[in-house]
Amino acid sequence: MNSPTSLARPLAQRVAGLADLRQPIPTTPALPASVVEAATSALDRGETHYTDRPGIPEFRAWVADHLRERYNVSVDPAEVTITCGSTEARYVCLTLLVEPGSAVLCPGDSSRIRGALHLVGARIIDSIQDDISLLYITPDVYRETSIELLQRAEETDWWIVYDLSFAKTSPPFHPAQHPKLASRVVTINSLSDHLAGWRLGWMAGSEMALRLRAGKQAITICTTAVSQWAGLEWVRTAK
Repeated sequence: MNSPTSLARPLAQRVAGLADLRQPIPTTPALPASVVEAATSALDRGETHYTDRPGIPEFRAWVADHLRERYNVSVDPAEVTITCGSTEARYVCLTLLVEPGSAVLCPGDSSRIRGALHLVGARIIDSIQDDISLLYITPDVYRETSIELLQRAEETDWWIVYDLSFAKTSPPFHPAQHPKLASRVVTINSLSDHLAGWRLGWMAGSEMALRLRAGKQAITICTTAVSQWAGLEWVRTAK
């Protein structure tokens, strides 16, 4: 069988270029005893089967409550999909919302989206151009810059991905607080800073929520039940 570097197909050529885009593996502190106990209890209850495809209802409800309480953003639990970490959430969003050959506007760190956009065949830019299909921002982007770009997004049909995972800052600002933008904003987050290796993330909101869920389900049926129950315990008890 030919190696990807010798194949003529465009996707195979893009796959061959992923080696230079790898991210370092994060390290996290030891797990609280209650999280370990929650995982053990889930195993004892026989939580070793597939969950509801979008994730266990309890965890999806927590995500919706968290967005409402922390950011005053209204998202129905039905618009939340639990993913295998934020990497899968980013991949699903970018491959389904970005048009091949178009541009993704990223005013901050683009390292975590390069791989997915490399496969899509889209390019990353840091200033406004004519063929933008998506705005990717994080809380670490200077707030005035984000507000300026979001004002421009009101006049366009850009999709907006707000990625909270791995952010160094945590302001109460959220682009979906603006009613004219809320239907085009997807929020991504994960517990990778705290539960590395458990592969627990989520994507929430937007009028594309169900299509994004279907895209996730085409990749992995569901995030493991044990990870979800352990993560639910962590968010309930974390201070």
